Amino acid sequence: MTRHVVPEVPARVEALAERWRERAAAAERARTLPDATVAELADAGLLRLAAPTARGGPGHGWPTLAEAARVAARACPSTGWVLGVVGGHAALAGRLSAADLMFTARSPLFATASGGRLTAVPGGVVVSGRWRFSSAVDHASWVVVNGCAATDRLLVPLPVEQVRIEDGWHVTGMAATGSKTFAVDDVLVPRSRVDVLAECFSARWSPDTAPTDYLGQVPFLPYATSTVIGPLLGCAEGAFEAVRTPSDGVAESAAELACARHLYDSICDTLHSAGLERRPLTAVEAATVGRDRAYLARLCVRAVHRLVELSGTAAHFDDHPIARHWRDLQMMAAHRDVDWVTHARAHAALTLETGR
Repeated sequence: MTRHVVPEVPARVEALAERWRERAAAAERARTLPDATVAELADAGLLRLAAPTARGGPGHGWPTLAEAARVAARACPSTGWVLGVVGGHAALAGRLSAADLMFTARSPLFATASGGRLTAVPGGVVVSGRWRFSSAVDHASWVVVNGCAATDRLLVPLPVEQVRIEDGWHVTGMAATGSKTFAVDDVLVPRSRVDVLAECFSARWSPDTAPTDYLGQVPFLPYATSTVIGPLLGCAEGAFEAVRTPSDGVAESAAELACARHLYDSICDTLHSAGLERRPLTAVEAATVGRDRAYLARLCVRAVHRLVELSGTAAHFDDHPIARHWRDLQMMAAHRDVDWVTHARAHAALTLETGR
């Protein structure tokens, strides 16, 4: 376990993990998490780990969220994704003008989506079109869509009753996240519920919060884009746990995962330290975090790919745990926040410029 983690939180996850492991195959076939799993996440407070204390959150700090998702993903990668990435949306919701409405909803799960159209009109914004990749939208109480209207990129929250979910999530990996498309038919949202993304993600100061309750105050982008690392690493570790035969190749995969853990710890340390100090990441820190989370993904993919090769044809049956984790890992590693080319080039350019 990394430093800065409140130990009772991953212990809470461990207590539920075996149930999630037993449901993983059925969840993949259903292409959404079971209601029982979402209820357990909510009842255990695991969907509010990132919420500010002013909205009922525990104020634990970002590494606790990442570690909880990592532990969950060892059992069921999609559950880890919903806990860490979708659960991380609670920090975003706490920054929104509609926070009062969202945190009194029946469910503490807030989905997000991209696509569609936003049109600024007198008094508000009209939302229309189709919005993609909305993880866990089947279980959400609100969705937050982002898009451009005129020159601004906006965040617009909608009660889930105002969207029409489409059952088109037929994928080879991360099927149980239920990351479906939904349609919106010209819904007018009052301007009082709309936020400019740049302003929402910027720093804000609140002197009365606990030291670790920083997710509502620091520049938010590096935290939001790093929520993927817990599910990624946990997914790879879950595949490794399914190995039963020792070999040189298994040892090499173990070494790669050990290196990935060092990168994971470094990212957690950097983000947590900046959060405690209520400061933005430096340019070098931001580029390094981006590089390291992308390289973490590459190490995890290499390690698990080797395990699949070593396991032979057995690892290609749908219900084999290595196969399921491999499918899920491929989808996670395709996420733009861990794209190696983008982040490697950004880091290399900064290194050449600064000599650091």
